[in-house]
Amino acid sequence: MPDYEISVGEVSVISLSDGTNEFPAANVFPSVSSDEWAKYPEAISKEGKLKTNFGCFILRSGGETILVDTGFGPDLPGRLPEDLVSKGIDPTEITIVAITHLHADHVGWNITTVEGNGKLTFPRARYLVAKQDWDHFRKPEVSKQAHYVESQVLPLEKHGVLSLMDGETKLTDHITMVPTPGHTPGHMSVAITSQGKRGFITGDVINFPFQAQETGWALAFDVDSKAAQRTRETVLEQLELEGTIVGAGHFLAPSFGRFLRSGNRRYWQAL
Repeated sequence: MPDYEISVGEVSVISLSDGTNEFPAANVFPSVSSDEWAKYPEAISKEGKLKTNFGCFILRSGGETILVDTGFGPDLPGRLPEDLVSKGIDPTEITIVAITHLHADHVGWNITTVEGNGKLTFPRARYLVAKQDWDHFRKPEVSKQAHYVESQVLPLEKHGVLSLMDGETKLTDHITMVPTPGHTPGHMSVAITSQGKRGFITGDVINFPFQAQETGWALAFDVDSKAAQRTRETVLEQLELEGTIVGAGHFLAPSFGRFLRSGNRRYWQAL
């Protein structure tokens, strides 16, 4: 089995990437001091930048082919369409697009512009979005700062493919979307249970491996940083205790691993 594919019981999980980018660490974590960064020299470049992956996942379960998030999109320029093809996945196979939250780097390939017209990138899929995020990002004061909402989010309703999730939502017998709020009001993660095995796709509950220990470091993009911290601490503790296989999309590909503990420190162990 290639390193980008794992099995959680009966569920097949394939890691995808829309590409990578680098951002100044001081912009991503504005409250973190240089002394604190010194503890993680491997995480930050000599130029003071953090590298991030724009990861997505395919889940196959119960006759459904589920795409979790759609990346940053062509403006990156993203390579999700090519990555799907290289891993043997046709966009028409996808029956569900499950969006963890409505930030630009998670919805970028919802719609593809062809000859000036916006068309569904995944034409057979229904697109699942948390109601709390749908309501939040449609507020005028929010949407005017998030221009992608008009091109990549609102058309889902026009095309008749939008389904709003209100709380925990079962996708198949083995896959459930679970609320993990804070990063955005309606942020959702994906819980997988099959044949006694557990998997979990975090979305932006955690964005970098060092946050396994530094759960209180506030990300600039969190809508509610305190709620995000509470969620992160609760989720990571559970994932560690249960030995869950994790897909963390912003970690460098293939983004699979577990959260383990050594003494009083939690750390990320890639598969």
